[in-house]
Amino acid sequence: MTTMATIPRAKALAWAAMAVVAIVAPYVVDDYQVFQLARLTTTAMAVASLVLLTGWSGQVSAGHGAFFGVGAYAAAILIVKAGLPWPVAVVLATLVSFLAGLLAGLPALRIRGISLALITLVLAVLLPPLVVRFDGLTGGSTGMPLPPVRTPAGIQLSGAQFFYLVTLAVLAAVLVLLATVCRGRTGRSLAALRDQPVMAATAGVPTAKLSLLVFGASGAIAGLGGALNALAIQSVVPDSYTFTVSLALLTGAVVGGIRSWAGALIGAVFVVYLPQVISDSVGDSLASHWTQVVYAVLLLLVLYLAPQGLAGLGTRLAAVRIPGARLTSTTPRRQS
Repeated sequence: MTTMATIPRAKALAWAAMAVVAIVAPYVVDDYQVFQLARLTTTAMAVASLVLLTGWSGQVSAGHGAFFGVGAYAAAILIVKAGLPWPVAVVLATLVSFLAGLLAGLPALRIRGISLALITLVLAVLLPPLVVRFDGLTGGSTGMPLPPVRTPAGIQLSGAQFFYLVTLAVLAAVLVLLATVCRGRTGRSLAALRDQPVMAATAGVPTAKLSLLVFGASGAIAGLGGALNALAIQSVVPDSYTFTVSLALLTGAVVGGIRSWAGALIGAVFVVYLPQVISDSVGDSLASHWTQVVYAVLLLLVLYLAPQGLAGLGTRLAAVRIPGARLTSTTPRRQS
């Protein structure tokens, strides 16, 4: 028997199962796979930032790879040039990304939709040349190496295992915080901003302030992911933050589910592992071309077959009425 009440229960069980697998994984796979998992968790933060911005507030950004890169370079500069400990550098890089998000969100006070997306795309296009221009600070076109994260004394884990578990804990905190905020009054305000911005302003929702803060928060989360990602790969180079990264993040958010936190994880898997699978299949020389082709095809298929993304597809399948099964109503019967 299928009931609507089983869907939240199934979601809770699915989250619990994913948590167990994520915690156990670094103990059963090699360090390279642990490194890939760290890339996955950090990329998931950037995808989640797009779920917040686009899925919940209705503001389209095609340049979130720029915030990812700002966080990465800010952390790298603070660690290598200023000699700060990596946790302090990550926190400060997140604040820098928040400010960058606020500045990028200023156009959202006047425009929305495709025009806003094009403006944010300009940010992603401009970041690599700017990084190369200030080579004394950023390392230029060759980038900047970062020292590996060391496991604290007394903890029996490799450096890769320890850092992955750190990124996993940060990702869990980010998702819990976002889900909590979007479930309450702020979530209702965001929905009003997304669906009926004029009516929301008339009803007293501070749409300008909310739009700006959401852009800043989204930039901060993407920058946090970028800072941790740079520490995972132990380097920053301009080619890692081109506009194609922004498009990959946006595509991952749509494919996973633009209003689903689970979709952020699915989208991150898509962004991290698909290029590697294609590279192994067709070779490095053709990988970039075929990756973009597969991105486009999968995006079209998901938009046509599962408009709510792959995460929403699972919910839809769970809610399908089984022939011959009796649905239990969640509304109590009226007493006669």
